[in-house]
Amino acid sequence: MQRIAAYKNQSWIDWIAMFLLIGVTANPFFYASVEMLFLSTAVLLVFWLIKEGDRIKLNSYFWIYVAILTCLQLCQSLVYHMFPLKTFLGEYLRIIFAVFAVCILGQRFFDQFVKFVYVFAVISLFFYIPCMLVKSLGPFLVQHVAAHMMSPFSRGDIGDFYASHENMIIFNLGQIDLHRNSGFYWEPGTHGGFLVMALFINLFYRKEKWTSRFNLLFLFTIATTLSTTTYLAVFFVVLASLKEQFIKRPLISFSLLLIIAGGAFLLYNKLDFLNKKIDQQIEKSNNGVAGESRFGSLLADIQMVSEHPLIGTGRNMEMKFGKNVANIPLRLLHRNNGIGVLLSTYGILFIFYFFYLNWRTFYKILGNRINATLLLILLLILGFSEDYFFRAFFIALPLYCGVTITPVPRIVVWRSKKLRLGKTPLMYEYD
Repeated sequence: MQRIAAYKNQSWIDWIAMFLLIGVTANPFFYASVEMLFLSTAVLLVFWLIKEGDRIKLNSYFWIYVAILTCLQLCQSLVYHMFPLKTFLGEYLRIIFAVFAVCILGQRFFDQFVKFVYVFAVISLFFYIPCMLVKSLGPFLVQHVAAHMMSPFSRGDIGDFYASHENMIIFNLGQIDLHRNSGFYWEPGTHGGFLVMALFINLFYRKEKWTSRFNLLFLFTIATTLSTTTYLAVFFVVLASLKEQFIKRPLISFSLLLIIAGGAFLLYNKLDFLNKKIDQQIEKSNNGVAGESRFGSLLADIQMVSEHPLIGTGRNMEMKFGKNVANIPLRLLHRNNGIGVLLSTYGILFIFYFFYLNWRTFYKILGNRINATLLLILLLILGFSEDYFFRAFFIALPLYCGVTITPVPRIVVWRSKKLRLGKTPLMYEYD
């Protein structure tokens, strides 16, 4: 009975840890303030202190990551003649928060991630479908529910640019008027990004078939996001899942690939939000406003880092854009290409080590170099259109391989007389 109670307590701790990890990463109620990050870190610290289970040790991957980051920050301070202590401490706080989450969840991390995304996909449909059927429901919820669920902390220095007045914490009504499902996250593309990652992990890590209830729900919910990048990412996952079939049945697989490619081409031509959005992104990349397109954002970041390609520009806004940053329009400061943001912030060497650690993590959980590489490519596809990589969950991914988790063997004493050997009870050790 004690073991059952301990398991139930651990289950609740796992859920809360993953909720806070993804909340601080992608939910407007949590990620918009350092105060919420600090409180969430304190909660995870308490959980880490009271939890029972595996032995945890920080290994060389973690310490090299911290050493490189510290060296880069010191170099940036010398080059730019600034020492933004608050910005640097915020970065280490996110690392500590991510490591606590990894230590608490341990080997259950990716299993719990898939379950979390599944549950909140169901919750999103619970709100999204009625809002699509009853047009007045969305505005009603925004006015009478979301309006009273704003975060108690605000980022007054950037006005309302990042404020989300449509967020009900468990469901974000942002872009519901465009018939798009934002789910638990800051926008539909982010919702789609988490869904497609969960889809890949469920296929290749949990070994579930495409027809499992998890994967079917993921696919249906992805369709409601109307996210171009997510649809392209799903197409990539389909190709990744066919790799073994290509080896076993090349003719059938090639025929299926042609059908999929043909279907994707028809969708691109028939669905306006796909072809027009891609065309607009390419067109906007040439108008000089970085925040209006993913391509323009990447080009702006590459140009920014070209002066200091090894150390980057840092996270601090004054360090990155100059001391006159307060007078620069927000649309010129905004960046929405995660790869470009990571590159411009910490330079070429860091970005290679960062993605190498991601690959090490994926190889650790999948046990297959090809599948680990495919998951890394999927992460790059998703990161092309979202600023993910400085957020807690996406810090936890590379640092997962920097935490050595050793299961603690448990001793079970069987009380049954049939299993006794004389006066000594039979002992059984398991992982």
